[in-house]
Amino acid sequence: VVLQNVFNLIYGPNETDFKGNKALCYDIKINFRFYHLGGNNVNFFLKKYRGTVDVSVIDEENVILYDYNPQEFIYIRVRKGVAHRDITKHPIAFFTAHNHAEQVITVRHNVAKEWLRRRKLTDGSNICILHSIGRCGSTLFANIISQTKQFNVLSEPFPITRLGFTLAQNSETTPMDSPENLDLIRTVFLLLCKKEDERYFIKSTVTLTGHLINLVHKALPQVKELFLHRALTNVLPSFQKLLGTLRFYGLTRIAFDLIPMKYRNIWKKIEAETDSVYKRAAFLILVQMHPYYLECQAGRTMRAYSFESIVRNKEAFCRDLFSYLDINQKLLPQALSAFSIDSQEGLPLSKKILGQYPKVVLSDEERRWVRPVAQNLFGIELRQEDLLATNFPQSYTFGN
Repeated sequence: VVLQNVFNLIYGPNETDFKGNKALCYDIKINFRFYHLGGNNVNFFLKKYRGTVDVSVIDEENVILYDYNPQEFIYIRVRKGVAHRDITKHPIAFFTAHNHAEQVITVRHNVAKEWLRRRKLTDGSNICILHSIGRCGSTLFANIISQTKQFNVLSEPFPITRLGFTLAQNSETTPMDSPENLDLIRTVFLLLCKKEDERYFIKSTVTLTGHLINLVHKALPQVKELFLHRALTNVLPSFQKLLGTLRFYGLTRIAFDLIPMKYRNIWKKIEAETDSVYKRAAFLILVQMHPYYLECQAGRTMRAYSFESIVRNKEAFCRDLFSYLDINQKLLPQALSAFSIDSQEGLPLSKKILGQYPKVVLSDEERRWVRPVAQNLFGIELRQEDLLATNFPQSYTFGN
C-alpha cells in the first residue's frame, strides 16, 4: 500500500484527466495474485498510471468488468491469447481476470452510464442468469450452455457478487428495490453484457446473492432467470470439504453481515438454539432459497431445477433447457458432453481434490432441526431423507 501511494504521488493522474468521456489506464507492474473470499481487490496489484484512453476501450473483448466502487467501474485488460470466455479452461471469471491481468482501467459512473445510453438493448432480453445455492452443479450447468456456443458464458463475475453484498449490507437503511439500487443493478448487468447483438449466460457466485432473484427482473424486465438447488445433505458437507473446517466455521459467523436485514432479524430469533456450524450454514442456504420461493408465491414464472433431477435424466433436462433458452435441439450431443468434464478441473473445487477428503455427514439431530426451521420460517418443505426442497412449484423434475 505504501509503495502504491508513492507511485500515485509520482505518476498519478491530475485533475484534467478526470474530465470528459475518458477512462484512466494503469499498467500492472506486480500482480501479487492473492485471493480472498470477499472477492477482488485491486490493492493486490502494484499499478503505474499510464494515461487516459477513450471510454470505448471497455468495448474491447479482452477488457472485462472486474469490480466497482461508489465512484468508478473497474476493468481489467487480460493478456492477449487468454481464452477467458472458455470456462472449461477458466471456470471462475474473477480468478481468470486476476491471474492474467496486465492493465487496470477505471471509468467514472457517469461516463459509463453515458456510454450505455448509446446502446440498443436496455431491457435484458439478451441475458439469462442462473441463481443457485452453491455446491449444486452450477458450474456443470454453465458448461452445458458453453458447449453449445450459443451464449457468452460469464461464470461468477465478481460485480454480481458485489451487488449482492452491498445491497444486503445497506438494506437496513435503503430498500432493496430502491430506484438507485435498481439503476445500479441495470448498469452492472449491461456493462457485463456489453455486446447488444450477442446473448449472455451469467452464473452468479454461489451463495449470498439469492436476494437478487427478487430484484434483477425489476431492473431488466426481459431478463431470463433460472434457479438451481440440491439436497442439503450433500450441499452442506460439500461446503465444508471445499473450505476446510476452520474457514467453514469462520464464514458461517461473518456471513450474517452479508444477508438482507429481514433475514438477520429472523436469525436473531433462533440464534440461541444454533449450537452447530451446520445449522448456521443451513440457515444461510435457506436464505438463498427463500427469494425463489417468494417469486413463485407471487405468481412469477421462473424455471428451477434440482441437481438430482438433472443427473437422473440428462437428455430430458437438456431438451427442456434448450426449449426455454431457444437453443437448437441439434446441439444436444455437445451439451451432453459436458457431463463427462470435471467442471472445476485445475481448481481446489475439482472432483479429484475434493474426493481425497473424508466424507462428512449431518447428524440426525441436525437433520431434525433443519426441516421445521425451513417449513416454519421460510415455508419451504424439505424431504426427510436428504433435505431436498419439494414444494418449489416451478421446479422441473425428470424421472421418479
